[in-house]
Amino acid sequence: MTRFAILILSVFTVSAGATAATIPLMMKSFPNISSTTIELLMTIPSLGIIAFTPVSNWVADLISVKKTIMTGLVLIFLGGVIPAVTVNFLLIFASRIILGLGTGLLMSFSQSLIIQLYQGREQQRMLGLSSVFQGLGMFVMTYAAGVLLNSGWQMSYWVYLIVLPIILLVGVYVPKTVGKVTDSNQSEIVTDSKKIDSKIWTLALFAFLFNATFAFISIKFALLVVSRNYGTAADASTLLGLMAFAMAAGGFIFMFVQKHWFKFTTAIGLGFATISFLILTISRSLMLSGIGVILVGISVSIFMASMVANINRMTSASQVAFSTSVVMTCANVGTLLSPYFAKTLSNLFDNQEAGFTFEAGLIIFAILFVIATFVGMNYSKLEYKNSSDLSNNMNAQN
Repeated sequence: MTRFAILILSVFTVSAGATAATIPLMMKSFPNISSTTIELLMTIPSLGIIAFTPVSNWVADLISVKKTIMTGLVLIFLGGVIPAVTVNFLLIFASRIILGLGTGLLMSFSQSLIIQLYQGREQQRMLGLSSVFQGLGMFVMTYAAGVLLNSGWQMSYWVYLIVLPIILLVGVYVPKTVGKVTDSNQSEIVTDSKKIDSKIWTLALFAFLFNATFAFISIKFALLVVSRNYGTAADASTLLGLMAFAMAAGGFIFMFVQKHWFKFTTAIGLGFATISFLILTISRSLMLSGIGVILVGISVSIFMASMVANINRMTSASQVAFSTSVVMTCANVGTLLSPYFAKTLSNLFDNQEAGFTFEAGLIIFAILFVIATFVGMNYSKLEYKNSSDLSNNMNAQN
């Protein structure tokens, strides 16, 4: 149950988009509010996530990791259900920010706890299952919100009631001392270090570029399908729904890849991303585009799980939580800035076609793939050398 409680946290790191389908009906309910402002309800949680993900580690130092996670879940619950009980737009807008703040509090711990509590193959299995839970959980929440939407847009927000049993689950089954790190050379428990070295900043840059490029699929895919006349916006939406299942599949693939080729896990994730964007660049059919979208989902799971696994191997145990929060924050900044990134590339090369955006993404992913492959060939030089936990973990792998 402790494993399940930790894995289920992954679902709520992406739950902000579960009610995206409510936007058209909300536009009708708020005719005096601009459509852009209403659409902002789905992206504004990112600001809270960006602000509170690094702050979560200082909060945890004050009140403990477990209480920080539970506080985050409470904020997600409150921010999630407020739109279900009010039609005050300012209050709804504020609730979405609260949702982002809660997500930020638990985001890094949903991954770092796996690193700190499990070792060897069990750790790989948990990281893979985290992606599985995230993909399937997001699908279930989105589907449930869609079913509730038939009774009105406010009903969709009751989907966040699911947070209540999870709060109880964490309260009962997650140990009070979870997240604290014991130094191998000392008997006392030490607090997590806030030191970030250059290797982690490099991972953060990779995460930023990956998410900024991956998000092209969200902002340009429908336009790509329609502009090339091989489908409608509804067809594109259906295909994008496949990504949730693909992310779950990516979790299982990660477990296999990490077991056999752990040094090249990041490169393999980027390889999937490169192939997917190549397919989308040349596609003129829904079937081929569907394959591309599925590969995108797989790449996300493998890449993001590899980032956490790399943090574990490149830092000491006491640095894992804060390093994870830094990488996750940069990834979310990449997602937030993706529309501006795409626009900048289009303006720079004076090409506004949706297909060009994917061509640019293909080149970015290909460059990152080559760099990641080179890093994999020299991986031993980047590993943290003074951790006995790392040594035990490597022995378990062998």
